[in-house]
Amino acid sequence: MTIKEKIQQKAITLFSDKGFSAVTMRQIAEALDISPGNLTYHYKSKNELIQVIYQRMHEEAKDYIISEGYITLHHFEQMMEKYYRLTQRYKFFFNDVVHITRQYPEVGKMYEESNLLRFEQGKKLLEYYVASGRMKPASSLIDYNKLVHNIWMVSAFWSSQEQVIATATYSVNKTTPVDMAMQLLIPHLTEKGLEEYQQIKKFTHTSNKL
Repeated sequence: MTIKEKIQQKAITLFSDKGFSAVTMRQIAEALDISPGNLTYHYKSKNELIQVIYQRMHEEAKDYIISEGYITLHHFEQMMEKYYRLTQRYKFFFNDVVHITRQYPEVGKMYEESNLLRFEQGKKLLEYYVASGRMKPASSLIDYNKLVHNIWMVSAFWSSQEQVIATATYSVNKTTPVDMAMQLLIPHLTEKGLEEYQQIKKFTHTSNKL
């Protein structure tokens, strides 16, 4: 691992543990047991560091939506699971996304552009499910652009809502964003789609017992 990679990894850990705003470049240097000058030799500012970390996150996430072959509803769950793991690795970003994108507009622009692209990919995926007979066609009551946006909100802000709604006796959010996203998808499935999903749940439940 290079010194730049070590800096990125240590920064991600500190940001996640203490909160992005609370961590200074000096604290990152101290955690790495290097001088502040050594740190700024590699990354001149926190702005530069967060841009590099965001680009790293973006590269990991860009190919999550499958667009070729026969795509099952289980593939949809797997895509959501991969993105969930990404949000856990970079939890600090999703906890403080509004602050980060406001304070660092270059990151905000990149994040918005990547989300707009993901919205297009998600819409095409749902249109594929419609064309293959597993989801109902769009109508005056069914807007798949809004469904894609709702699924994104569940994924992107899951970590934040866990912290806001932390009461132990409230169990609705003691699941995963994958399950929540499926709750949004299920009402739009056709009989064929529901049958496939039930078979998938039966298969995955059986596999988990093995």
